[in-house]
Amino acid sequence: MLRAAQVLRPGFLERVKAADIIAIIIGSFILALGIQAILVPSRMLTGGLTGIAIILSYLTHWDVGLWYALLNIPIFAAGYRLVSRRFAGYSLLGAAALSFFLALLKDLQYPLQDPLLAAVFGGAVAGLGSGIIFRYKGSTGGVDIISVIARRLWGVNLGLTSFISNMLVISLSLFSTSISLTLYSTIAIFVSSRVMDSVVSGLQLTHTAMIITSEPEQISRVILDNLHRGCTLLEGRGAYTGEVRPVIVATMPQTQLPRLREVVFQIDPRAFIIINESIEVYGRGFKATGSDF
Repeated sequence: MLRAAQVLRPGFLERVKAADIIAIIIGSFILALGIQAILVPSRMLTGGLTGIAIILSYLTHWDVGLWYALLNIPIFAAGYRLVSRRFAGYSLLGAAALSFFLALLKDLQYPLQDPLLAAVFGGAVAGLGSGIIFRYKGSTGGVDIISVIARRLWGVNLGLTSFISNMLVISLSLFSTSISLTLYSTIAIFVSSRVMDSVVSGLQLTHTAMIITSEPEQISRVILDNLHRGCTLLEGRGAYTGEVRPVIVATMPQTQLPRLREVVFQIDPRAFIIINESIEVYGRGFKATGSDF
C-alpha cells in the first residue's frame, strides 16, 4: 500500500493523488473498450504486452485479460527499481484496472466491416486511453514501463519507444494472423502511438526560437509587449568572425510563430532565426509544474 507521500530525496515528496487514480481507471476503461470492442473483433493487435496477450489468446483460446495479468507479474520489479514506488503502484493499479475491464467488456463487440476504419478508430480509442494513463503518471505495465524508463534515462518519446517495441510484436503476429491483418494492425499501432503522444504532451504544439540579431532590445520589447511572451538574452560569439552577438531565446505556441517572424525581420532584416519544436514546456504561461512519473 502506497503512503500519501513518500520521500524520494530531501525536498521532494512523491504524492499519490485521487485525481491520478481516477484518471488511470478511466484511461484503463477507454483502452479496454478500444481493444475488446473494436480491435479484437477485427482480429487486430494493439502491440506491447497487450498484443502478446491477444496473440496467445488467438493460439490458446484463453481470455485476453487472463494472459495479460499473467504476463504482467514479472514486469513491475523493473518499474519499482528504475522509476519510482509511486509509478510501480500506479502501474499496478492500471494493469489491474485494464485486466478487470478487459474481462468485463469481452462480450461488448462492435466489429467494423472496413478493416482500415477499424484500425484507425480502434487505434485512436486505445491511444486515447493509454495517453490518459501516462499523463497522470501511470502505465498499464509491460512495454509501458519500458517506455517510461527509456524516457527517463534518454528522453525518448513514449510513443516512439512503444512503436518500436510494438513492431517486434507485430512480427510475431505473422504466425497467428494473415499478412493483411498484420499490416492493418501496424496502422492501428501507429495511430495509437500518435494519439498517445498528443494526449501526453498536449494538443498545443510549442516551439522555442533562438534569434541572433543586432537589435536585441527592440525585438525583445516587441516579444514582451506585443506577443506577451517572456524571453531571455544570451551572449553568442561567431566562430568565424569572433564577433559578439546577442541571442534572444523565446518559447511560444506554434500559432504565434508567423507573427514572430514578421516582427523580427521588420526590425532586423539580417536577423538569423532558429526554431525548434519543444516536446514539453513547464512553467508560467505553459504547463503547471509537477513531478514526472
